[in-house]
Amino acid sequence: MRLIAFALAVMVTIVSFADNHADSVTVSFRVGHRNFDPSFDDNAHKMESFISQAREALSAGKLKSVVVSGFASPDGGHKANERLAHARCKAIADYIVANTDISPALIEEKNGGIDWTELRRLVAETPGVPAREKIIQIIDNTPIWVFGRGGVIVSGRKKQLMDLQGGRPYNWMLANLFPKMRNAVAVTLCMKEESAVPPVAPVQEALPQAVVIPAEQPEAVEEQPVFTEVEEVAVEEIVPPAEPSYDSSRHHFALKTNLLYDAALMPNLELEWFINDKWSVSLEGDVAWWKFRFDKIYRLAMISPEVRYHIHPKAPWHGMYVGAFVGGGLYQLENGGDGYHGEGGMAGASVGYMWPIGKHLSFDAELGVGYLYTRYKVYRNRDDHKLYLHTKSLNYFGPLKLKFSFVWRFDMFAKRSANVSSTL
Repeated sequence: MRLIAFALAVMVTIVSFADNHADSVTVSFRVGHRNFDPSFDDNAHKMESFISQAREALSAGKLKSVVVSGFASPDGGHKANERLAHARCKAIADYIVANTDISPALIEEKNGGIDWTELRRLVAETPGVPAREKIIQIIDNTPIWVFGRGGVIVSGRKKQLMDLQGGRPYNWMLANLFPKMRNAVAVTLCMKEESAVPPVAPVQEALPQAVVIPAEQPEAVEEQPVFTEVEEVAVEEIVPPAEPSYDSSRHHFALKTNLLYDAALMPNLELEWFINDKWSVSLEGDVAWWKFRFDKIYRLAMISPEVRYHIHPKAPWHGMYVGAFVGGGLYQLENGGDGYHGEGGMAGASVGYMWPIGKHLSFDAELGVGYLYTRYKVYRNRDDHKLYLHTKSLNYFGPLKLKFSFVWRFDMFAKRSANVSSTL
């Protein structure tokens, strides 16, 4: 019985000293804010308890470090999320230093990237999540990145979640779960590990000399993991290539206007739709319908559809593309001399480059060359009448499009999906 009592005492002592984190708390931030607000979401009560534990550990000489961990949700640009998480971690670190005697050197910041473990927990515990089992299956079984030939990223966990059931479950999580993930910071006390097991004098004195402390005791101490789960998440996010700095994956449509045509008094609009991450289609309309006086007329109406292939895009709506277009229209041009009234058609190829300048805004530069055929009537003004002269045709090959467009990206389905999901 004494031997059993001794063994139990050793086991309890090992367990108590192997666990080197004393307390952990998660504080919340307002959406888009980086400053810590104690009055928000019970933050003051949470941090008051944590600060008290930190002071006790420091005064007892047991404090090893304080780990401040910021995580992100799957949506949004990786770099933007990383900057926001870093700013929030610094705000918490400053708060701890200001309210304790802990040296800033003892505070360690960890950026865990996307907290997939927390997302899985929220999906499993939140009522009304659409396609819950499919989402959990993707999180558990799909790698963060799926590589093809030559190390090119062809898919991944986030993309499969976005493609699931046309994006409906992803939009639901975007509206209901992601804000809970991207607006929190976890703070953990790490305690110093004891180098030896304290002796249990009364029991050991009663033991016969032949009894030896089992050799397995050190192994039992070493088998206790320390922050295994958090470290795995951090490594998983740091090792793969960084995500694009701008995430436009939910913007499937764009409305454009060519600033060069606008400057030439030819109002125009173009609607582009991304079919997938490589292909898009667009429809452009240009109309100028001006009559300054009887013999000064500037009228043109044209429509032009186009299909585009995006070459190694840095992100949707960002990178180089090539395209093929056709078009047709009618015109009437007159500037005091002979007038021209006709119609024509064209076909050609284009090359362009698009880059974002804001959350929903971009610029798009494009040059198109190809073949144009037009047939038109030539007339002359005589005594306030237009005198028909003859009909001519023109075959032309060369530049047909020159564009520098202002782009507004939007998704007409994202809000509708979010609204529908909010009623579930």
